[in-house]
Amino acid sequence: MKSSFLIPQLLLLAQTTLAQPLSSYDTIVIGGGLSGLGAAKSLSSAGKTFVVLEARDRVGGRVWNRELQGGGYTEVGAEFVGETQDKVLALAAELGLELYPEYNTGSNVLYHRGERTTYGATPVPPVDGLSQTQLLTVIGSLNTLALGVDVQNPWNSTLAPHWDRKTLEQWLQPFLLTETARFLIETAIETVFSVKPDEMSLLYALTYVAAAGNETTKGTFDRLISIDDGGAQQWRVDGGTQLLAIKLAEKLGNDNIRLSSPVSKISKCADDDDGDGDDDAYTVTLKDGTTVRGAHVIVAMSPPLARQITYEPSLPEARDQLTAQMRMGSIGKAIAIYETAWWRSEAHGSLTGQAVSDSGLARSTFDQSLRPGHSPPVSALMTFLEADQMREYDNKTEAEVTEQVGRDFAAYFAAYFAAEGDEAAAEAVANVKEWVVQRWDLEEYSQGGPVAVAGPGIYTNYGPALKQRVGNLHFAGTEASDYWIGYMDGALRSGYRAAAEVIEG
Repeated sequence: MKSSFLIPQLLLLAQTTLAQPLSSYDTIVIGGGLSGLGAAKSLSSAGKTFVVLEARDRVGGRVWNRELQGGGYTEVGAEFVGETQDKVLALAAELGLELYPEYNTGSNVLYHRGERTTYGATPVPPVDGLSQTQLLTVIGSLNTLALGVDVQNPWNSTLAPHWDRKTLEQWLQPFLLTETARFLIETAIETVFSVKPDEMSLLYALTYVAAAGNETTKGTFDRLISIDDGGAQQWRVDGGTQLLAIKLAEKLGNDNIRLSSPVSKISKCADDDDGDGDDDAYTVTLKDGTTVRGAHVIVAMSPPLARQITYEPSLPEARDQLTAQMRMGSIGKAIAIYETAWWRSEAHGSLTGQAVSDSGLARSTFDQSLRPGHSPPVSALMTFLEADQMREYDNKTEAEVTEQVGRDFAAYFAAYFAAEGDEAAAEAVANVKEWVVQRWDLEEYSQGGPVAVAGPGIYTNYGPALKQRVGNLHFAGTEASDYWIGYMDGALRSGYRAAAEVIEG
């Protein structure tokens, strides 16, 4: 499947910003990511009139296929799907998109204290017995505690006040972890949340774990960090995950989606000010001064981004404090494109492309090559850039990012072979065809990712405001989902739920 066909579709969507003036609708949806598009999908099925206002010049939000210079694409945002992510799997099937498994054949790499070790494709590296026991104990404890979370209303859980008084870091301290166990659990946490353990409450972390399932399957931390056996990184979308947004936008009708339309203000209209009998309508003002009226408004954005909109009248204190105190994680990706996936070959160790490291910028890596048979072929190694490492490199040049990641890749995938006299691997790491770097922290309409996190006291004091409507003003976004918070599935679920409030109301 060639990705060049994405360009005319995106241009077609962009042209809708020049269409007829905005007017009045049943519902205005603010945000053209999967949450907003999911809401629009439900509204469309119910026969409601709607418009989606998206600040960017494309749909998808933090789901984005970047075109490569040599043809093909790479995914710089949300990339993986897995079992129990029912809504996103159903949408992919409905849109005729196929899935293929994330590459997970061969050996993984552990890079610890400057030494490189390979091990089987399992979530737990081969470390000393005490460290391994502690790691499994922490994961098991998280899973057990998560069973006590009310997934729909975690702030109402029996032990919520106790869990919300401490950070995840404070909860970890009594385990007296070895240096090795500490490194592994912190790396796993940062890979999932893109923040340090002291930046979120224990209640928030347990809610996230509990949400990694569905109505019949309990969530586990194992599922969040796994590839095989139902892991969150099990499959990828053929053609790239942004096709979920692009194809859904096409079905909704391009005339209903306005790109390059950032919103500055949402105002509740005066009671029946136009004599139409509607005393709970809203006027939405774009940054260019354009206005549009709707009986309902769905704000499909992360809470910190939703705070950038002015609300008249002001929102309730709980919602205002929620948006002020939740903060975005820090995340990015650095992707190296090669002629071939040389690390997979037997001569180079039959590696999965997965590495876990306690140093450098690339702390967690994956094989991001496109499916076999893709034309043109794309072979790629990808690393997440997260938490403190991302924040440090937000202020550096892209060349500095790729230089450090290149050194890390060489240490993980090539240094061992070079030491044995095989220069081919070292040369392969050096011969990158193209680098792609995406720093979501620097995106005006993202300011980080993959999700907004809550520190101590936020969930128990203000958590209900994540989903609580204010008049005919509704809130969506992956943070406002019952299941798969922080994932594409959670974004869709929250959009469907907000649209249901409109329809049922």
